[in-house]
Amino acid sequence: MSDHSHHADASGQPGVMLPLVHELLSDTLMIPATAVTGLLRAIATSWTASPCPACQKSAPPYAAFLAGVADHLDLECIAAAEQFASPTD
Repeated sequence: MSDHSHHADASGQPGVMLPLVHELLSDTLMIPATAVTGLLRAIATSWTASPCPACQKSAPPYAAFLAGVADHLDLECIAAAEQFASPTD
């Protein structure tokens, strides 16, 4: 079963929408990794695109960190997918 989480920003406008997946066996809500990495990259991009002069100076290292976390998650997911796709002997 899928559900969606809606978020409104400070102005009340709709913001980020993350898909939530309800895993029935463990009764756990999960967020697909692609949604998480996309969100991290979107935050990084918005920080670096900020018109605020102070943000333009301070945002790059934080944005690079978030992009790096997203890249690491992607690599871990690829490795896990390859492991599950490989036949075991």
